[in-house]
Amino acid sequence: MEHLKEIKVEEVEFNCSGYLRLILMLFVCFWAFGCPEPSGIVTAISGFAAPCFFILSGYYVLDDTREERLLKTGRKIKRAILCFALMLVFYIAINVGVCLLAHLTVNITKRVIFNFVVLNLWPLPVGDNIWFIQSMLYAYIILFFADKLKLMKFYKIVLVLTFLFMLLTGEFANLIHFNVLGYPYIPGNWLTRALPYILLGKFLREKRESFLMIRKWKFILFFVLGAGLVILEMFILGRTGNLVYQGHMIGFGVMAVCACGFALSIPIENGNRIVHYDPAIAGFTYIFMNPLYYVQVIFLGAQHPDFVAYAGGITALVVSVILALILVGTKFAYLLFTNWDMRMSVMMGEDELE
Repeated sequence: MEHLKEIKVEEVEFNCSGYLRLILMLFVCFWAFGCPEPSGIVTAISGFAAPCFFILSGYYVLDDTREERLLKTGRKIKRAILCFALMLVFYIAINVGVCLLAHLTVNITKRVIFNFVVLNLWPLPVGDNIWFIQSMLYAYIILFFADKLKLMKFYKIVLVLTFLFMLLTGEFANLIHFNVLGYPYIPGNWLTRALPYILLGKFLREKRESFLMIRKWKFILFFVLGAGLVILEMFILGRTGNLVYQGHMIGFGVMAVCACGFALSIPIENGNRIVHYDPAIAGFTYIFMNPLYYVQVIFLGAQHPDFVAYAGGITALVVSVILALILVGTKFAYLLFTNWDMRMSVMMGEDELE
């Protein structure tokens, strides 16, 4: 494929972003299931992980040139559709079993359909993490058609507006007395999480020469300050009775930018299995972790509640990582995940990916 041979050198050079993805999965685990430490601070600050993934995606996919950007965005959409469809079938099958075992029923109303289709809110007991791939899919479809219409020159305006919307309908929703259609806030979805952070990834890519020249100790310092800002935001909003949602925090954005900057600025001379396959490993881990946790809740929750509460999430993470390492080299993984296959094919001199 000729387009791939024209990809710039810096795109096939390896850096620590692959290792960052794997570390982020640990924080995704803490954010979803809690960290087994008494203070709750680690759980509270772990919300930066999802923005990190979106930033990295925008950084790698939204190329500087329109032709390459459309090519990568189109590939991303195809893979996201396939991944979303398979996750949907997989999670529905799991939920059918869970509902039968637990004698649960789910009423599919217009409200439930609106929540799922528009707000990316999963209506079933297991699999609420599907919002991530669903919101990413929506965001890239929007960006693809915007690029087709040559509207990407206005992306910075959209970036600012979506960030303001994210904060006003999330962290500061109670301050402005937000209440539309009975929703006191809008949770993370394609508009309030995926689109702004993917566009931020594009902005950082455009400014990468200056961004990656920042000293590493500054990334570390501001990461810590961002974590402190998250705690401060939660404390102030909690004390004033305005903490209605913890998913949209300014500190999370600061932490995400610093984590990405630190990882992207550390080059790796020789790629290895983890670096080659990092999106696939993180992707499979993300897909399996939520169901594995709730399987433990169903079968062990009543008999061993302490184990599930303190070690259930970590156990689910470890098992899902093992499954991911087994599956990453398969054709199934090749179909589901992109980025690593692009880099490998360029380095190996292959003409085509398929």
